[in-house]
Amino acid sequence: MKTRAYQLCALLAVAIMAFVLLRYGLSPGSLLLALLLAACPWGVIWLSYRLTRQAESEIDAAIAASKQQRQGNQPGKGV
Repeated sequence: MKTRAYQLCALLAVAIMAFVLLRYGLSPGSLLLALLLAACPWGVIWLSYRLTRQAESEIDAAIAASKQQRQGNQPGKGV
């Protein structure tokens, strides 16, 4: 659900950026606003990438902890 919200935010920002540039032309203020709105999709991409990496590292840590717990619960062989 969050992924769709991020994508919708990025799409909306690009649409507003295009509207501002078409409506007001290439004035310094409209260029500044367009650049600010263009930063939103890049922020969405960066945020999605960071959250994906964080989730992957948390999954890897949970798997490692689970493996250690399983090895600790098994009885010793031949002792």
